[in-house]
Amino acid sequence: MLGQVTFGWIDKRCKQATGSNDKVFGGKSLILTGDPGQLPPVADKPLYHAKPSNAVGEQGHQAYHMFDKVVKLTVNQRVQGMTSEQVQFRDLLLRLRKGDSTVDDWKLLLTRQPSNVTNLCDFEDSTRLFYSNEQVANYNHEQLTKLEHPIAHINARHSSAFAKKISSDDMSGLEPVVFLAKCARVMLTMNLWSSVGLCNGATGTVVDIIYQNNHQPPDLPIAVIVEFENYRGPVFNENQPLCIPIYPITLTSQTEIGFHERQQLPLRLAWALTIHKSQGLTLPKAWIDISKSERTAGVSYVAISRIKSLASCVIEPMTYERLTSLKSSANLQYRLEEENRLDRLAQTTSSAVTIE
Repeated sequence: MLGQVTFGWIDKRCKQATGSNDKVFGGKSLILTGDPGQLPPVADKPLYHAKPSNAVGEQGHQAYHMFDKVVKLTVNQRVQGMTSEQVQFRDLLLRLRKGDSTVDDWKLLLTRQPSNVTNLCDFEDSTRLFYSNEQVANYNHEQLTKLEHPIAHINARHSSAFAKKISSDDMSGLEPVVFLAKCARVMLTMNLWSSVGLCNGATGTVVDIIYQNNHQPPDLPIAVIVEFENYRGPVFNENQPLCIPIYPITLTSQTEIGFHERQQLPLRLAWALTIHKSQGLTLPKAWIDISKSERTAGVSYVAISRIKSLASCVIEPMTYERLTSLKSSANLQYRLEEENRLDRLAQTTSSAVTIE
């Protein structure tokens, strides 16, 4: 989710680029899309938050409130179908996103805890969703070690010592260190060629790691050959039509003290993901652990809404109090107020539209 400070900088940069300092975004037209029910931005506040952290955040907050035309999309494109199970799951998600889960919702989710799933072996290869980075790193390391292949510790190239400290979130997903091995399950961390399936979140399996002569880990390789499950572009190898070379990418981040570059493979291990990183993904199967508390408002909803049906997941057991703990979040109240505001704007926008 876009944050207030980031949006404030977008407004500033648009004004600088156009020279129109008296117009929001320099007079340029913008369309925002998204779901307020998603997780708030890391190290920033949601656009709608009533208490910005600083002057740039205030600028972003004010710019956001200049948007007065809203179109609300109400059809859940992920959870489709009119069977009783799908209708029940959609309704459960609508209540979950507001902290209004019922006891029946809780009992239904408990039918997917490991002890109640009869086909548990079918989920051994499913993506694991955890709240914390530590849990994800531990699980991915366990799976990487099980492969019994040499593990490549790959360091990114950095333009400065400061660049090494910049988080992957501020480098479009590029990690300072990547661990890979043949047969490792990986995920793309950015859009490379979306129309053929090479998009952020695309998953595949490492086939090979190619180095220049006299180079080896922790150096950057020339490329990593990945077999992507849903690739539908040009074939590079007739014998392996889904295999694609992934090359290191160079990205620049601007801070108060200048520009900083990182060159790294746009890949990460994907046996497990944080719930934050899973936002926007549709997973065929998932094994979900929402943790013991709602440490970030919306984390339960985001995790459980990654799947197309309840039967395509396993959920670690939770108490009813845990499921409804979102209700006591102060941030939820800001979000609900914003959703009500957007609903009113959507009604006004709809009334003003003339269909010919």
